[in-house]
Order: sequence, then C-alpha cells, then structure tokens
Amino acid sequence: MAISAKKTAQKNKKKPGKSFFQGVKAEMKRVIWPTKRELISYIIMVIVTTIIVMAVMGISDGVFSRIFNLLRIIVG
Repeated sequence: MAISAKKTAQKNKKKPGKSFFQGVKAEMKRVIWPTKRELISYIIMVIVTTIIVMAVMGISDGVFSRIFNLLRIIVG
C-alpha cells in the first residue's frame, strides 16, 4: 500500500501542472451551476443589498456629522 502511494506521489511530482488541471476539471464537473433565473435573482439581491447599505451609511454619516458640528459649536 505504501509503495503505490509512493509511486503516485512520484508520478505527480513529474507533471504537477497536468495533475492540477485534471483536478480542477474534475471539480468543475461536480459544480452545480445556477440557472439563469437564479443568477438574475442573486444579482438583484446583491444590487438591492448594496443600495440599502449605501443608504444606511449615508444617513449615518449625515447624522454623525450634524452631531459633531453641534458639539463643536457647544464646546466652542
């Protein structure tokens, strides 16, 4: 058993690029790709989430800016 593992390791050392791409090809066959409809819904979810996060950050920036300006006026 150890001998066959050793031979396999030696074989892989000779052509590491080839075995890497064979592994990639095998993994890509196992991937379950999204359908067009799923992909569009994922894209829409990302865009909507991005817009919501931008709005929350913009509002927070405005609120904190006004608070610090008021503190600057009060403290002098």
